[in-house]
Amino acid sequence: MKINSDKIYSVITGDIVHSSRLPLVKRKKLHKIMVESSIELRQAFKNITPFDVDIFRGDSWQMIVAVPMYVLKVALFYRSILRAKMESHKFNTRMAIALGHIDFIPGSRVAEGHGEAYELSGKAFENLSKSTNMIFVFPNYKHEKCLNAIVQLIDAFSTNWSDKQALAITGALRGWKQEKIAKTCWKNEITQQAVAQHLDRAGWNAVEKGLIFFEDCLKNTIKDNNNYKR
Repeated sequence: MKINSDKIYSVITGDIVHSSRLPLVKRKKLHKIMVESSIELRQAFKNITPFDVDIFRGDSWQMIVAVPMYVLKVALFYRSILRAKMESHKFNTRMAIALGHIDFIPGSRVAEGHGEAYELSGKAFENLSKSTNMIFVFPNYKHEKCLNAIVQLIDAFSTNWSDKQALAITGALRGWKQEKIAKTCWKNEITQQAVAQHLDRAGWNAVEKGLIFFEDCLKNTIKDNNNYKR
């Protein structure tokens, strides 16, 4: 994909919490799952995630979101599918979401790219506190603090999802109805009622409202670059 240096993109920088404590077998499993999850992510969000998630230093990763209004949805999907595949409610990934310009990406290696969005995301990630697993940065945007609050509230929900709740969420984030989630997400089909229960316990109703608010706030801003001065 050709990068337009005048366009706003999103860069997400993340890592896996406490991955160094995992035994070798589980660390190998984790890497495989991170790659598989990247493939599913791109299938679910075609034209929104133009590159594979770039994994480096074992448990660190970066991704590009070409349509920034959907970045929170994409970030939640990656967290959810990783947790579902790792089958552990203790599994978590930290991430710093930043919006800005990108100067270039050499080939398809996302982690080797340069530009404002990279600098903002990397710096925000380095400054994450121990009590924060997700942060949003978009300097000079008047609603930055408000959207960061939404991101951190949704983070508080998603950090506590069980692996089954996370699996149900991956379907909901695709926009699937509960009947399709029941038939598609599980190896052995479950009932629509069971999906509804997982989503309810995950706080999906509140999370979905937060996502809609986040996307609505960014929608017009991304279209009108006059709201964002480089």
